[in-house]
Amino acid sequence: MIRHTLSFRFKDDVAEDVRASILAELGTFPDVYPDMRNWSMGQNMSTRDTTFTHSMSVEFDTNENLLGYLQSESHERFVRERWRPVIAQQAIVAYEYTPRPDAAARRGAQMTHSERPRGPYGMEYARIEVPDLQATIDFLVYHVGLQLEAHTDEYAYLRADIEHHSIELISAPERENGWTVAVGYSVESEEVLEQLHKRVVDAGYEVLPLQERQRALCDNGFAVRDPDGLIVELFTEFQEYAEPPHTEIRPVDLVHPFIATPRYAEMLEFYTKVLGFQASDQIVGSTTFLRCEDRYHHSLALQNNTEHYVAHLCFAMKSLDHVMRMRARALYKGAPIASDIVNHSASTSIAFYMHEPKFGPRFELCDRHRVFTPEEHETHRARRMPADPRNIDVWRPASDDWGRF
Repeated sequence: MIRHTLSFRFKDDVAEDVRASILAELGTFPDVYPDMRNWSMGQNMSTRDTTFTHSMSVEFDTNENLLGYLQSESHERFVRERWRPVIAQQAIVAYEYTPRPDAAARRGAQMTHSERPRGPYGMEYARIEVPDLQATIDFLVYHVGLQLEAHTDEYAYLRADIEHHSIELISAPERENGWTVAVGYSVESEEVLEQLHKRVVDAGYEVLPLQERQRALCDNGFAVRDPDGLIVELFTEFQEYAEPPHTEIRPVDLVHPFIATPRYAEMLEFYTKVLGFQASDQIVGSTTFLRCEDRYHHSLALQNNTEHYVAHLCFAMKSLDHVMRMRARALYKGAPIASDIVNHSASTSIAFYMHEPKFGPRFELCDRHRVFTPEEHETHRARRMPADPRNIDVWRPASDDWGRF
């Protein structure tokens, strides 16, 4: 989406009826220019900056739609004949962004009611034990774009957006390589958390307490080991910061882990029947993509493998431009790119992967990860796709790089 904003101030000697006429004509724009989305306008109520008296915001699906509006004969005539004679000052900004699931939905405000068992809302963090804490922090800050929020000799928290943290690092000098020991998923309400707790108990899994620090960062929750022993922490009301990091080029969300497992069928049963994940798509015999209530195409992927390990963690970037800027940074600085730019068939995301084993799993930076509509979320039928390269990636940099999976 392209968001176009216009802030402006009338000249002091412009009469009130003329001002009202201009504002009224701006109000007709959504009817005149059908490519406009989510048009809004209002008077500036800020007490910090009174440079402008009004602002207008509007969105377009593409930059071509925006240019079609700006360069139309009717718009240029309005600017030339009506706008410029009465406007003292203006500022125009346009930027591209990827819509995210509404934050309110994190708390169930936009739940689509259905009778199916509810699953976790979405992934919040991964906990990784690493042999060199400081080196891993440096890598995640510079090459993934995370912001360091807390750091002791024993642990560190780093975040991508407003969540308390998306990565928790644990100092483990005894390890040779980084190892993911836990993943955390938020749950939309106490009611759903109780339902999950009951299903875990009914299925015969042991209910574990949350990690001590995590207990202080949420309202309520519990943990359970999946069939491979990975700890899954489930909780309500994960703490958040008031603002995202001010760094422009950074991830905006931790989307999913990709887990290799020798207990493929058992893991599928656990995550779908017990925890309530829904299958989005399946590479037959190889990989199943599972989604949570935040409607990302997958908030978890399970791969049929001879070993268990968390293969990668996927971060969504703000734009493809930001993905490519981080890729360029990795290339220029010699960071190990495990898989270069690809276009994933199932999730429609475009991504590249970095991997240095001592820092943990591969880190995927992507853009355009598919988000289901509320209706699709309730009705989508998982596709059963053969293990054909075209069902993995629409395109990739090499034809013989299957080893990355």
